[in-house]
Amino acid sequence: MKLYHFTKLFAVMMLLVVTSCKKYGYNIPDGYPDDSKTVADGGIDTNMKLIDKSMYAKARVFPGLVDQTEPRVQGVKFTMNLKFTDQTTDNLRISVAPQPQFSTGYYAAPGELVKIDVPAGIEGLTVQVGGHTDNLGGKYPLLRDPLVYMRQRLYTGANYVRNLYGGTIYFIANKSYENPVEFTITNACVSPDFILGQTTDAEWVAKVTASKVPWLELRTNRVIFLIPRDKVIKTLTSAEPFNNPTAVMTKWNDVFDLDYNAWMGLSDNALDPVDRSPQGAWRGVLDIQLSLGYGHSGFPFVGLNDDYWFASFTSLKSITTSAGQWGTYHEFGHNCQQGRVWSWSTLVETTNNLFNFKVANRIGADYKILHPSVTTGFPQAIAYASGTVAKNFDFDGAMNDPFKRMTPFVQIFEQFGYGAMTHLYTEARHAPRLNSNDLAMHNWVYEKLSDYTKIDLAPFFDAWGITYSDAVAVKMSSKYPLLTKQIWTYNPLTKSGGTGTIVYNTSVVSTSSPVQEGTVAALVDNNPATYYHSKYSSPTPAESYPHTIVLNAGANIAIKGVYFNARAGSNRAGDGKDIEIFYSRDNLNYTSIGTTTLPNNANRYEYIFPNGNINAKFFKIVVKNGYSTNPYIVFGEMNLIKP
Repeated sequence: MKLYHFTKLFAVMMLLVVTSCKKYGYNIPDGYPDDSKTVADGGIDTNMKLIDKSMYAKARVFPGLVDQTEPRVQGVKFTMNLKFTDQTTDNLRISVAPQPQFSTGYYAAPGELVKIDVPAGIEGLTVQVGGHTDNLGGKYPLLRDPLVYMRQRLYTGANYVRNLYGGTIYFIANKSYENPVEFTITNACVSPDFILGQTTDAEWVAKVTASKVPWLELRTNRVIFLIPRDKVIKTLTSAEPFNNPTAVMTKWNDVFDLDYNAWMGLSDNALDPVDRSPQGAWRGVLDIQLSLGYGHSGFPFVGLNDDYWFASFTSLKSITTSAGQWGTYHEFGHNCQQGRVWSWSTLVETTNNLFNFKVANRIGADYKILHPSVTTGFPQAIAYASGTVAKNFDFDGAMNDPFKRMTPFVQIFEQFGYGAMTHLYTEARHAPRLNSNDLAMHNWVYEKLSDYTKIDLAPFFDAWGITYSDAVAVKMSSKYPLLTKQIWTYNPLTKSGGTGTIVYNTSVVSTSSPVQEGTVAALVDNNPATYYHSKYSSPTPAESYPHTIVLNAGANIAIKGVYFNARAGSNRAGDGKDIEIFYSRDNLNYTSIGTTTLPNNANRYEYIFPNGNINAKFFKIVVKNGYSTNPYIVFGEMNLIKP
C-alpha cells in the first residue's frame, strides 16, 4: 500500500517537471517564447563529451576520422560575411547558379557534438556538416555510404549538431545580411584552409602538415575547392609539389572572374541586377564515388578523387597551359549553359566546352592540346561544311559529335571576337521569353550573332545546315549586308582559311523533262548561244506541258527577278508562253510570286518580282503552255536576276 502511494506521488512529481519544460524538451534558452503549452517527447543531446562511434568504421573509409590529438576549439568567436546577391538560375537563365553557402573554416569530427551559438536577430540560417553532397542511392557496389552529410536549421542561441561521418562545416543563408555576423563555436576542429589574400604559402604548408583534419578548402572570391589533405601531403615530396596555392588560386580566380562570369556578361557592379555576377563562389569537390560519371556538374561540381582531378585543381602547370583542364572547364561549363534560350538539344555536350576555348584564347594556349578529339573533329567538321550536298547540322551522322559541333561557334569567336558569346548570354538573360524548341533556338542564335557582327550570316548557317525560319531570314537580310567570306572553311587549329569569296552561282536543281539536245546547265551559263531542249522524241505526258524547272540561287539571298532568252536564231520565246514563278527556302515549301506571259519573240525578257526582292534559295519556274502545239520547250537562258 505504501508502495502504491509512493508510485502515485512520483508520477505526479514527474508530470509537474515535464509540463514545466518547453516544447523542445530541454531547458536551454533559445530566444523564442513558447506559449504552445505542448511537450515534445525525448530531448536534445547536449552532452559534449559523448562521441557517437556507431559509424566510425564507415567514416574511417570516407571522409576519414580526425585524430584525438587534433585540438577542438572551445568557445571561439568567428565572424562571417553573409552578404550576397541572390542570383538564381532563373535570373541568369543558366543550368546551375552558385548558392549562398558560406565556409566557416571549421571541421566536425565524426560522431562528435559541435555547439554553435547564433546571436539574436539572425534568422534563416542552416548549418551543413559535410561537403560531399552527392547522393549515391541506388549505386552498386558502394564505396561509401550514400549520404555522408547533414543539414539542420540554426536558431538564435545554442545549437547542437552532430554528423556521424563528420565533415566541413558550412552555413547556408536564405537572406543576406549587410554587416558581418559574429558566431561562437565549440568542439570543432580548425580546417587548414587556404584563403587567397589572407594565407601565405608557407603558413598554409605548415598548417596542412600539422593538421589531422582529412579535408580542407582552397578558397577565392570566385571559386572554392574541397580537396583531401593526404593528397596535398603526398605532393609535398613529389616532383611537382603543391606548395604554391597563391599562384594556383590566383589563376583559378581569374578563370572564373574573366572566362566564366565576365564572358557571360556578368560584373559585380552592373546597373541591372540581372547582369550582376553571383556573389557566392562556385564550388568543386573530389569524392571517391560519384552519382554519375567520372565528373559531373552541379553545386558543387564533383570530380573523382584521383590524381587527374586533384592535379586539375592544384597544378600550376595545368591551369597556366590548359593542358589537363578539359574536364573541370567542361563540368563548370555545364552549369553555365543556357539551354532554355539558345543552347539547343544537340548542343548539350557542346556549348559547355566553349569555355575551354575562351580560357585557352586568353592565356595563349594551343587549341590542339585541349583534347585529342579537337584535332580530328574540327577538320572533319570543316570538310562537312564545305560540301555541297544537302546538310542538317542536328541529324546528319557526319556531325553527330560534340567536338565537331563546337567548330562553327569557335569559328565565329575567332573571326568576329569572343565578345559574341557575351552578346548571346546577355541577350538571353534579357530575352522577354524562353525558346521552347530547337528551331526557335536556331533562329535566336542566327539573329543575335547577325546583330553582333552586323552581317547577315545566313550563308554561314546554310553551310553548316543549321535551319532557320523565313521570317528571321527576311528580317536579317533587310538589316545587314550578306556575308561575303567563306568563314566556315576557317580552321581555328591552324588559324588559316576562311578568306575565300562567296560566289553565289545559279544552278539547275531539276527539270521535269530530260534534255534532248544541249545541256541542262546551259540554262544558267550566261551564254544565250548554248541551250537546253526538252525531250521531243515521244515525250510522256509528264515530260510535256506544264514544264517545271527548279533553280538554286546558291544561298538564301535576295533575288530581283528572272530573265529568259530563247535559243539563239529562234524567232519565238522558246515555245513557252504563260509562266508562273514560285520561291522556297528549303526546296519543300513553295510560295507563288506571280505569273507572266513571255513575248512571242527571241529577245531577252525580264520578269521583275512585283513586290520587291525575294530572299530565298530555290525558285521554281512553271511553263504552263506554249505559242505552238509542240510539247517541248527550248531556252538559251533561264536565269535569276540579282539586285
